[in-house]
Formats: sequence, C-alpha cells, structure tokens
Amino acid sequence: MRSIALLALLTACARSAAPSAPAEPIQSGVTVTLRWTAPVDLDLYVTDPSLETVYFGNPRTASGGRLERDARCTDGATAEHLERARWERPPSGRYRIAVDFIERCAGRGDAAAYELTVDVAGRRIDAPGRARLGVRDARVLEFMVP
Repeated sequence: MRSIALLALLTACARSAAPSAPAEPIQSGVTVTLRWTAPVDLDLYVTDPSLETVYFGNPRTASGGRLERDARCTDGATAEHLERARWERPPSGRYRIAVDFIERCAGRGDAAAYELTVDVAGRRIDAPGRARLGVRDARVLEFMVP
C-alpha cells in the first residue's frame, strides 16, 4: 500500500483537555507542532530515523530537520505558546516525539495540558497530552514516514 503509514503510540500521558488550535493548512513534508496555554516552558524534541534529535540545543539536523519556533518564558505572557519542528524532505523511517516541562514561567502549577499536531504529507495526527514539571516524556508519539 502506497499511502503514508502513521503509527501513533501514545504513552501513559494523561488525557486532558488541551488548548484549542486554529486550523492551519497541512503542508508537504513533516511538521510537528506543540501548543499550550499555561504559563510554563515546554520543550519539543523530535528524533528522526537517523536518531538525531531536533530541539532547542540542536535546531538543525543533518536530515534537514529544523526547529522553526522555540517558545521561552522570556517571550512574555501570551494566550498560546508554540514550538514547531519541520522537515521539507523527510527521510523515511520512524520519528519519535518527546515533550519536556522545563520550568514554570509564572504560577505554581506542576502540570500543563498541551496539544501535539503532526502533519505528514497531507495527513494529520492530533494528540492531547499533559506534561509534568521536571519530567521529560521521552515517547509521547511515534509515526512512520515510508
């Protein structure tokens, strides 16, 4: 079958109401978007089939992945926070997404709801999740690019 196979392996992250995301056109390639509204710093990590990870400390990978947006506490108080990683010509294989709750920007919450969206060549996966302070959820979602 030539259609794109998408394998979503949701780990033991609590299902919760996540921030609503406005509809955006689905682009070609691979785009991974993390959105949240709580006043916290979440970080997105996307590991490609060659096991290289795009994240704030490695914003460009040899496979063409790049971190297009990195939200930080110093960005100020906004209603929505966003991090995005993208591959225009993604290599085939398995991709793994991780989410890390680095710090509180304000308030006292130890958990934050988020929405993860993966666009792969015209298909979309939406996955709500809940991040916990100081816990890096190493496998929030996995998907395949043939």
